[in-house]
Amino acid sequence: MTDPIAPNPIANAGQFAAEEEVRNMWALPQTRAARDHAAQLWRVGHGTDIPDGLLDSFDSAMDGWVTNYLFKATAIDPAAPRIVRNFMPGYRWQGGDVPDARMGGDNPDNCYRLAGIAPGGRYRVSGRILDARPAHASFTLVENWGTSVTAQTLELPGIVVDEDGSFTISIDGEPADGRSNHLTSTPRTKFLFIRDSMMDWGRETPLDLSIERLDDAAPLDLEQRLDEALRRMREDVPLYYWFFRLSAGKPVNTMVQPIRVAGYGGLVTQASSLGHFHLEDDQAAIVRFDPAGACYNSFQMAMWWYRSIDAHRIQSGLTGAQAEHDADGTISLVVSARDPGVANWVDTGGLRDLLPMIRWQGIPTTQVREGPRHWLDIVPFAEIDRHIPADATRIDAAERAARIARRQREWDRRTTV
Repeated sequence: MTDPIAPNPIANAGQFAAEEEVRNMWALPQTRAARDHAAQLWRVGHGTDIPDGLLDSFDSAMDGWVTNYLFKATAIDPAAPRIVRNFMPGYRWQGGDVPDARMGGDNPDNCYRLAGIAPGGRYRVSGRILDARPAHASFTLVENWGTSVTAQTLELPGIVVDEDGSFTISIDGEPADGRSNHLTSTPRTKFLFIRDSMMDWGRETPLDLSIERLDDAAPLDLEQRLDEALRRMREDVPLYYWFFRLSAGKPVNTMVQPIRVAGYGGLVTQASSLGHFHLEDDQAAIVRFDPAGACYNSFQMAMWWYRSIDAHRIQSGLTGAQAEHDADGTISLVVSARDPGVANWVDTGGLRDLLPMIRWQGIPTTQVREGPRHWLDIVPFAEIDRHIPADATRIDAAERAARIARRQREWDRRTTV
């Protein structure tokens, strides 16, 4: 008998209302005009530095870029805060289509959520662990719409949780002064940015969360929030072009050893290895990395427009729970366009130019083995077996299809009401 699956905590009235607002904002002429302007800025930034065959996906990437900021607009009414999911590929539920919102090197293992935080406002976040909690979760006050400037972060494990799985986080402009689970906002705070990082998609469930404001505030109507979002969306093009270049600017077919990302943006306690691949059909990248005892770790890839490859359709990345481990505790992956018959295959989705990233979150204070690190070899496809462990699990086409079907079912938990 299997354990019952918890209900989807994202399927709530606030989320449905936010999605309807996004659809309504897309229907307005100022949104279309701002989208075209942002696309022009991105094209100027990329110039001729665009690999062959990728222009066909540019428009959908631009639509996702805009939608991401529209979702942020739905969360910023200071009089009626709500926690809103963002950064998802498009899906359909509740009788409506929800547009793609991927951008910024999004991680498909994460359930990303935001709530607008007004400087000086007093808030209470109520949370509950439903069943198997995410491998790692973080609550970060950020000072920009691009969510890259961190003011303060709380992490789970680390948050004080009651025996029944419930917890409360307080947010205001005062120091904690002995309060547990407290975040201190700054005069520049814009959002509470939440990441539920899930290694086992079939078991782990995002936290059940709600937010309330404890003091009064004047409301912002939809037009005011949209105006702010469209302005910030265009302003942030240079910021995210810079993030894109952190990977795309690396020498081809290399990945740097992990570095803490605190000085760059993103989750400040995370270590990451960034890289840039160009793989022909007759090549493969053999990536081996040490999970190093981290609460969460994974290998994922972004396409050239710095958005995740369709992880809900293909195995375009693997977490430490999804991958099979080598005898020494490391994880060996094969990245290629063709299926090599190895369980730990990472599918390029037919793309040659890729932006890989390995993430480590919740790194233990006592180093495990050599700590976070990786090894990389670019090899001919025909010679893969010479570069992976002899006991690596091999699978046939039927088993591959079964694993992909299971992966898709597990993903669908996120879009099931």
